[in-house]
Amino acid sequence: MVVALAMPITAAAAIRHFQGRDRDAGTVSFNARIKPGHARRVAVGFTWKNLPVRCHEGWTDTDGSFTRSMRVRHRRFHGTGRMRTQVGQVAARVTGRFTSHGKKAHGTIRVHGDFSAGATKCDTGRDHWKAHRVAA
Repeated sequence: MVVALAMPITAAAAIRHFQGRDRDAGTVSFNARIKPGHARRVAVGFTWKNLPVRCHEGWTDTDGSFTRSMRVRHRRFHGTGRMRTQVGQVAARVTGRFTSHGKKAHGTIRVHGDFSAGATKCDTGRDHWKAHRVAA
């Protein structure tokens, strides 16, 4: 007797790590959930480091990350976040787009606000970034 079992094949989502740079010396990194070749979600923790930012008092660098995930629709994603500081508020906005095969991404990031008593009226401007998928 031959018994055939029909088992549905489900495409498991894979987590892929991306890292890259902005135009200056800053870096970006994030994880994305990839399902059958397409990015579905950018995970919590889209991170930027050493982004140059111009403040009222002069130039400095900023680091930070998003505490929420971002949905990907038609290969595009975006997110905004705000954080209160002792002297005011800092806002960050990121936009991004994956290439057709999900191996690269590019976009913009802007961080602005009052970081501390020695760094007020700060703004990175609209900073362009590029990232590529790295092996796990």
